[in-house]
Amino acid sequence: MVRLKQLILFLLMILPFQVMAQDFKPLEKYIQTKSHIKEGGVDVFNYRGQDYLIAVSTVQVVTSKGTKTETQCRTVGSTKAKRDMLSFVNGSTISSYTELVFSENVQDGPEGHKVEASQNYTEVIKESVVGTINQITPLCGWYSEDGSVYYYATMKQIQ
Repeated sequence: MVRLKQLILFLLMILPFQVMAQDFKPLEKYIQTKSHIKEGGVDVFNYRGQDYLIAVSTVQVVTSKGTKTETQCRTVGSTKAKRDMLSFVNGSTISSYTELVFSENVQDGPEGHKVEASQNYTEVIKESVVGTINQITPLCGWYSEDGSVYYYATMKQIQ
């Protein structure tokens, strides 16, 4: 009898969480295949009468340092998605400048003294985003068709 009461109490405790839980599979499928942010971006979507801020970030899988695992892609994607959400909500400051870099390479060898000079233009672009964002929920992650890019989607319910 005591066990039955404990079981009923336990079921009553978790029942509200089951009622509040939603199935986001249709939303995930829409974001991955049909939305305008499926390859990156942030926007507000309405799903079952509730508004959600959804961010999709892109992560290069293969880099000069090697191939990222899915866990690494999720970590990088989550960070980038949070930054993109903050930028969408709070705005960002973008600055850029072009610098001209001169370099000389001097080589002494059997052929004599050789000097190579070069000049290169480099454009530097920086974006600054300030703020915090809480209660972010991972939505889904998927690879591009060729597997070179990992897309990571997160969402935040808007009150």
